[in-house]
Amino acid sequence: MSGDYSRFTHRPKRRYSGVLMQQVRVQLDADWNEHADIVRRRWEIQAEDTFGLSAVPRATTPGGFKISPPAGGDLAIGAGRIYVDGKLAELFPGEQVGAPPIPVSYLHQPFFPDPPALPAGAKAVFLDVWDREVTYIEDPDILEKALGGPDTATRRQTVWQVRVMAPGNE
Repeated sequence: MSGDYSRFTHRPKRRYSGVLMQQVRVQLDADWNEHADIVRRRWEIQAEDTFGLSAVPRATTPGGFKISPPAGGDLAIGAGRIYVDGKLAELFPGEQVGAPPIPVSYLHQPFFPDPPALPAGAKAVFLDVWDREVTYIEDPDILEKALGGPDTATRRQTVWQVRVMAPGNE
């Protein structure tokens, strides 16, 4: 399910750096959303320009998304942060689906609740990162309780999945 929007107006080639509200004017979702898109694009481009296409911040989370092979046919995923194509992916310590022991693992990652079993032999491990829209259907906590629970706004969420592929199965 997606939200109800009048239009999307962000055009990077116009080089707008913000949206300014004026007194006694109609407020539109398009203006608010354009401002959010301008700021998000700026953050993502700045991250790419600063760190490159992917980077783990060595000074603050040096083990972020480090893949380690624990016993039992699973892969451990290190807690921390990584930037992929300018998007920030985060794994908080102990964040997993189900109740496995820490560290978080491939089979119990938060945004991939039922991953396929690991292939036998050599494997390529990669991180897939993207944004998705979240509505009150997926997260009822975003309903406005102070007004009796109406649907007010959706959220953009950056999600990630550690994926595994056997060589030759591209």
